[in-house]
Amino acid sequence: MTFLDRLSTGWKAWVILFVLTFGASAPGVFLLPALDRDESRFAQASKEMLEEHDYIRIQYQDELRNKKPAGIHWLQAASTAIFTGPEAKQIWTYRVPSWLGAAFAAMACFWCGIPLIGRRAAFLGAAIFSTSLLLTSEGHISKTDGVLVFLTTLSIGALARLYMRGDQSKPMALLFWFCMGTSFLIKGPVTPMVAAYAGMGAWVWAKAADGKGGNWWRVLLWWPGPLIFVALVLPWFLWIQAATDGQYIKGALGKDLRDKFTGASEGHGGWPFYHLTHIPAWFFPATLLLVPGGVAAWKTLKPQSAAGTRWLQRTLLLSGAAFAGLFALGFLLPYLPRPAGDGAVSQGLATLARLKPLPAWPALVLAGFWWLSGKEAWFKRWPVGAAEISDEAKGLRLIVAWGALTYAFFELMPTLLSHYILPAYPAMALLGGYAAVKLIEGAKMPVSRTLSLILFALGAGLLLAVSYPGVTQYFMAEAAGDFTTAAKQQVMESWQAYRAFPLWLWWTGFALAGLAGIEFNRARETSAIALAILASFVIGWHVRIFMLPSQVWVQPTETARLALEEVCGVPGEACALTAPARILALGYAEPSYVLTLGTQNLHPPETPLDLPAEASAYPVVYLINYEDRKASPPITEEVSHLRKEAEAMGHCVTESEPYYALNYSNGDPVNFVAMRFDLGACPN
Repeated sequence: MTFLDRLSTGWKAWVILFVLTFGASAPGVFLLPALDRDESRFAQASKEMLEEHDYIRIQYQDELRNKKPAGIHWLQAASTAIFTGPEAKQIWTYRVPSWLGAAFAAMACFWCGIPLIGRRAAFLGAAIFSTSLLLTSEGHISKTDGVLVFLTTLSIGALARLYMRGDQSKPMALLFWFCMGTSFLIKGPVTPMVAAYAGMGAWVWAKAADGKGGNWWRVLLWWPGPLIFVALVLPWFLWIQAATDGQYIKGALGKDLRDKFTGASEGHGGWPFYHLTHIPAWFFPATLLLVPGGVAAWKTLKPQSAAGTRWLQRTLLLSGAAFAGLFALGFLLPYLPRPAGDGAVSQGLATLARLKPLPAWPALVLAGFWWLSGKEAWFKRWPVGAAEISDEAKGLRLIVAWGALTYAFFELMPTLLSHYILPAYPAMALLGGYAAVKLIEGAKMPVSRTLSLILFALGAGLLLAVSYPGVTQYFMAEAAGDFTTAAKQQVMESWQAYRAFPLWLWWTGFALAGLAGIEFNRARETSAIALAILASFVIGWHVRIFMLPSQVWVQPTETARLALEEVCGVPGEACALTAPARILALGYAEPSYVLTLGTQNLHPPETPLDLPAEASAYPVVYLINYEDRKASPPITEEVSHLRKEAEAMGHCVTESEPYYALNYSNGDPVNFVAMRFDLGACPN
């Protein structure tokens, strides 16, 4: 038994995978401030569940968030209730579900791969996935994706056992439906869609190539399974519809989901091959085996006869024709005639005209080949069922269907966010694990090895470059030049403390990545993989311990806190003066401000522009962003009005020094000054 065999058997493998992801994400969980905007919105809605004791509706202050289901908010609220409470206003408690979800996802990847490609390959694939940058990043962000990728991978693991064993296992069917229900409560139809691509893709592939897809899936129709799904999902949907007067589904489906398929929702568009261009960094260190994974799978799955090659060519031609047809349809839809008026038919046709049909391509390909493979002419023309399919090829079919169809769907969506592709990464990593075992066993892939080294070096170089002080100083200088209310030199001087941070982990990561490349080039795959995993772990720690926490100049809410602390303006914090009950912001409304400083705080357009007459309302503290160029009336006029009111009322005005930052959410500079108004004249 080799060292790899000993490592991948028993409890050791599960502990190693959990610790790798859990440990890689840990610094980010505790050291990074609340991120804008999605993370803070999710956490704030969970916080308000605890504050309001309302676990049905999802709210952000006075606004209903009828977008995602409540599952992730329940988990975040439970975590916060266990560890601190909503009054603590600490982001780490809301990150715990994502933290655990990401670690469990690495373990689920291993479990999923065992029946498909064997224990050794599954362990190596799960190991390189466990420290991949996207997974470990989602592990310290309080959103849905860490938990989602765990449930998605677990569900496909259950599907894989039904598919490979054909034993109609009822426990696996129940586990599958449990994952479908819980994942639907996390992020709606994403997991069911990905699981359908994997299962239906493998079945249609077998039907089209072998003449029969098999009936391994029939146990999924056993009535307790779908009943579990309905029992998990339906009650909350009925409650939320009643609690929101029927507005939830209208917002979630009629607005949020529709917008993602009719254009770049909330401005989240991108360039062609958006997700592909993110792979060098997001999939690091698994990029070391990405190209060999694809090549090894191709060598196993490619047709072995001339007739089979022609079958493959025709298959690719039909798939390309389907793509071209959807592309043409997308071009023609805006020109559909529409009746005048605002009726349901007119609005429906208007929505159809904006629809982008390309994401339907994977489903259309599956439906097309399912239909064709049922025709007698298909069997007569092509060598269907001419060769026996090995278990190895059978397992690879499901992995390729899972990864390729999921990737294609998200790549073709008009709304593009780099984390959308995460459910496909376990499949890609398992292909890498499969290739690693082939290389260890002596397979020759010189071109693939070279391309992978280039891809690995590119990812390592990008991550090391963006986390080096010289690069951050360049972007700092660029941002300082965008201020209109302060000179560039003045801003740079205020940011002096953020210009440097320790580099010993950076150099360690650099050395480990270099050694990994050297070992891989010398065909020492096991040590190369271990070094690559360590490199990713160490570089991630450098970014999460030293680089990101030190860059307060791109943390506007933390910068705002500095201004507020100068005038004793943070609600609930002890200081020399009486803290205010709330903060009134002008020119700043990021969700992290509400989450970390208090739900009661106001921001535009709710912020009052007049000082209160009641003595009980004091002290009054305003947080002013002088760089807000969209305010009406202008910020300077609003501040002048407040000063005149304070002078007329005889109030004391205390101001902080200006604090500068870059709001990375919108790319705008911020110039914060905290103004405190107290009753009576200022003490001498």
